[in-house]
Amino acid sequence: MARPDDETLPSPTPPSATEVEAVALTDTLPHGHGNPRPVDPFGPTLRRSGPRPVPPLAGDYVLGALLAEGGFGMVVLGEHAATGQRVAVKIPHLELATNAQIVARFEREIEVIRSLVHPNVATIYDAGRLPDGRPFFAMELLEGETLDAHLSTYGRLTPQEALAILEPVCSALDAAHAHGIIHRDIKPSNVFLARDPTAGADARRVVLLDFGVAKLLDVSVPSLTASRQIVGTLAYLSPEQLLAQPVDMRADIYGLGVLLFTMLVGQPPIAPAAFPVLKQLLLHGGAPRPSLQAAVSPALDEVVLRAMSRNAKDRHPSASAFLAHARGAVTSERPTVAAPPPAAGRRAVGIYLEILTDPGALDAPDPALLDDIEAILPAARARLEAEGLTSALETGMSMLFTRDRPVERHLGDAARLQILGAALALHHDLDKRPGRDPRVHLHLSAHTGEVRTNTEGTALGGDLLDLPAWTPEAPEEGVFASGAMLHGLAQGAWPAFAPCSPLVRLSAEPS
Repeated sequence: MARPDDETLPSPTPPSATEVEAVALTDTLPHGHGNPRPVDPFGPTLRRSGPRPVPPLAGDYVLGALLAEGGFGMVVLGEHAATGQRVAVKIPHLELATNAQIVARFEREIEVIRSLVHPNVATIYDAGRLPDGRPFFAMELLEGETLDAHLSTYGRLTPQEALAILEPVCSALDAAHAHGIIHRDIKPSNVFLARDPTAGADARRVVLLDFGVAKLLDVSVPSLTASRQIVGTLAYLSPEQLLAQPVDMRADIYGLGVLLFTMLVGQPPIAPAAFPVLKQLLLHGGAPRPSLQAAVSPALDEVVLRAMSRNAKDRHPSASAFLAHARGAVTSERPTVAAPPPAAGRRAVGIYLEILTDPGALDAPDPALLDDIEAILPAARARLEAEGLTSALETGMSMLFTRDRPVERHLGDAARLQILGAALALHHDLDKRPGRDPRVHLHLSAHTGEVRTNTEGTALGGDLLDLPAWTPEAPEEGVFASGAMLHGLAQGAWPAFAPCSPLVRLSAEPS
C-alpha cells in the first residue's frame, strides 16, 4: 500500500530517488508450498530484517502467517474462528498506534473502502481494535499479481489488453468520484490482477488497490494532509499534486493517462529520478507520445496527451470520458497497422542545454537550489524561441532546440553563425540570472546535422538527435561547438575559440 507515512513528502525537503523507489517495492510471502502466493491487496510494502511478532487474534480472526510488512504496518493471514473464512488483516505497527494522524488515516482508509461497494474495489469484512488498542481491518484475500509485476514479467501490453484493464479501473474510479473520493495514487502497483476461479481457469478480476492516501471531497471533513506536503508516488503525480496545490478528481485522470502510457510502452513516461529532475520533467518536459516508443496508433497519443495535460481543466472531465476516448482510439485501429511513411530528413542546426550541479547538491536540495533550477529552462526556452528555434527534446534538466539550415551555402553559414551567437548570448544571460545558485552550472553545445521528422513535424531521429555523438562525454560548464558546426566558417567572423577535437570550447568574451 502507498502508506501515508512513507509517501507523504514534505515539499521543502523531498526524499532521494532511492527512498522514493524503496516504498514502491511489492513484497509478498508464499502461502504454503506449491500454493498461489497471497499478495498484500493494499499495495507495496517493505521487508524488514526481522519481522515484528504477529498478534494471535484480531477480533473474530485467528492470525497466522505474516504476508507482508512495511514501515506503516503489517498484513497478516487471518481465518475466521467460526466460519473458517480466510482474509488479509491489516494492522499498524505498535509504535505508531499512538500517532493520532496515522490512526486517523488508517480509519479514513476503512471509511473510504467501506463506502465503495464495487466489484473492482476490495471488500472490507470487518474492522475493530486489538487488545493493545491498535485498529485493524480484515479484507478479502486476493491471489494473483499486480499490474506492475505483470509488466515486469511480460513487457508492454497490446492496446486491447490495456483497454481490458482500463475498463474496470475507470469503473472503480467513477464510483469513487461519485462518492467524492479522489484516489491520488493511480499506478501499476495499485492495480491488482486477481485470479477469479469462479469465472473460469484463466479469468481475472481487476481490483483498484490502496485508498490509504485517498482524499474526501467534503469540506466538513478535516484534511489529513498538511498544506506543504506532497501525497502520492512521485513519478505518477499530477502537476498540481507535485506543487502541493488543491486537487480534485482530475488528478486521477492524469494518473489514468500515465497508466495507459505505461501499459502501452512497458515503462512510465518519466523514469525514476531525483525530486528536482522529476519536477522539471513534469512541469517543463515534452509531452509523452506512446506511438514514438511502441507500435500503436497515434490516436492513442491524443488520449494520453489530453489526460496528462498540465492544466487540469484541459483533461477529460471524468474517468468514463477518458475510457470512451481510449476505447474509440483502440477500436478505430485497423487489424493490421500499416507501416508509417518513412521519416523525412532535413538539414538543421541545434543548441543543446544541460543543467549541471555540484556533486551531492541534489541529494538534499534546498529551496534556493530548486528555485534556480526551475527558472532556467523556461527562460532558455523563451530566448531560443525568440531566435526562431523549436523544441525537439526536453528531459527536465536538459533541452535540445533546432531550426532548419538553408541549403544555400552562404545562408547556411549565416544560420550557423546565428546559432553560435545565440548559444553564447544565452549562456551569458543565464550566467547573470537573478538568484543564480553557485552550485548550478550550465553546459551548451551547438551542432549541425540531419533531423528526421514524421508528417506532423515531430522529430523522430537523425544525427542531430544523437546527443552522445556530438556532446562531451563528461559535460562541463561553458559553450561548446562540434567540428561540423564550425567547419568552413571564417574564424574572424565571430569570437575566438580554442580548438580541441571533436569539440571546441567557445569563449563568451568579445574578441
